Amino acid sequence: MLGDLDSQAEHADAPRRHRRRESGSSLIAMTLVVVLFGALGVGGWWAYNNVIKEFFIAEDFEGTGNGTEVTIQIQEGWFLADIANHLHQEGVIASAKAFTNASEDDGDSGLSIQPGTYIMQEEMSAAAALDFLTDPANRMLNAVTIPEGYRSMEVYAKLSEHTGVPVEDFEAAAEDPEALGVDPIWFEGFGDRQIKSVEGFLFPATYEFDEEMTAEQMLSAMIAKFNTTVEEIDFIERAAQIQDPDPDFDPASLPQQDFHPDTGGEFKVYPWMALQVASIVQSESGTPEDDAKIAQTMYNKVYVNPYSHEQTNCNCFESEAIWNYGRLLEGEEPITSGEDIAWHDVMRDADNPWAPSAPQNAGYLPSAISNPGVAALEGAVNPEPGDWLFFVTAYDDGRALFAHEYADHVENIKIAEENGIQ
Repeated sequence: MLGDLDSQAEHADAPRRHRRRESGSSLIAMTLVVVLFGALGVGGWWAYNNVIKEFFIAEDFEGTGNGTEVTIQIQEGWFLADIANHLHQEGVIASAKAFTNASEDDGDSGLSIQPGTYIMQEEMSAAAALDFLTDPANRMLNAVTIPEGYRSMEVYAKLSEHTGVPVEDFEAAAEDPEALGVDPIWFEGFGDRQIKSVEGFLFPATYEFDEEMTAEQMLSAMIAKFNTTVEEIDFIERAAQIQDPDPDFDPASLPQQDFHPDTGGEFKVYPWMALQVASIVQSESGTPEDDAKIAQTMYNKVYVNPYSHEQTNCNCFESEAIWNYGRLLEGEEPITSGEDIAWHDVMRDADNPWAPSAPQNAGYLPSAISNPGVAALEGAVNPEPGDWLFFVTAYDDGRALFAHEYADHVENIKIAEENGIQ
C-alpha cells in the first residue's frame, strides 16, 4: 500500500509537461480501447448473424399456421429427425432444428408421435406443430386422399376401395347434388346444354372416411369442404369481376351455332362457368404458375370473335381433356391427339356433346370435367391478361408455351416434341 501512495505522490510532483504527455497517452489508450470494443461489437454482430444465428438459433415461425392445409403422413419406423425434415420439406415448420429443439424442451415429447396421417398447416411454429402431432385426437386412422383433378367416377372408385361402399351407392347419391349440399346458386344461369352434376364440387383433400359411413355422408363432406374453400377465396365474387376479353364483339353477328356462351349474348361469367374453366385448368395445367394463363386462354377461346383473328373455328374450348372426360363417362379409355386416330373427327363430332371443337358445342360444357384444387380455382377467377388462343405443355417440369397465332402454336408443338413431351 505504501508503494501505491508513494507512486501517487511522485505523480503529483511531476512537471506539468510530463503529466500532459501522460494525459495524451491515456487519451490514445482510451481511444484504442473504444475502437477495440467497437471492432469486437461489429465482429460480434457479424458473428451473431453469420455463425451463431445460423448454427445455434434455429429459424422458426410464429403461431399455428397460415390457413393452408398440408397432409402429413408419418411413416412407421421414422426417427424424430425424419419427422422434422419431412415437416420442413412440406413447409409446415421453418427448420428441422427448431422442431427437435422444441421436443427436447418438452421432455422429448416428440418421441411419442405415432405413425399416421395428419392434416396440418403451412408455417406453424415448431412448438405448435409438436403439440398438434402429439395430440392423439389429430391422428387420422382411416385417411383417404383424393388427388386434385380426379373425376367423379375416379372419386367413387377410390372411396369404394377404401370403405367397401359400392360405387353404385355413390352414383345414386350424386343424382341430387343439392341434397348433398351444393348451393343452388351454382345452377343459376344454366342453358339448355347444362346438367346438374356433382362434378367440380368434390373437393380434393384428405378425409377420414370408414365403412360405417354412407355414400351420401362422404360426398356431403367433400362438398362441404368445397363450399368452405370457395368462400375463403371469394370465388363467386371474383368470377363476377372477370373482364370481357373482346368487348367489341357482337355475338348477334354470328350464326347461333358459332356462339353458345349461355348468357343470351351478354358477357357474364356465372359461378358455374368459372368452375368449368377451373376444371379444365386442373386437367390441362402442368404447373400452378401456368394456371392463370390457361384460364385466360379458355376465356379467349369462348368470347373472342373467331372471325376477327381467323385462328380457331368456333367459340369452343378445344381441349382434349374434354373429349376424354366424355369417353370416361361412357366407360371408354382416354385417347390423346398423339395417338393414331382421326382425332380431328373426334374433336368435331357434332353428335358428341363432349366434342370440344364442334360448332354445335360452342360455349360452355354440360358440366365441369374434373374436381379442381385451390390453385386451379384461383387461376380461373384471376386470369392473367393476354391474347393467347393456344398452349401446349412443352417442358419436363410441366410448363407450357402459349401463342395467339396458330403458326406459332405449331412451332411450340415442335419444341414440345423435341423435348419428348408429345
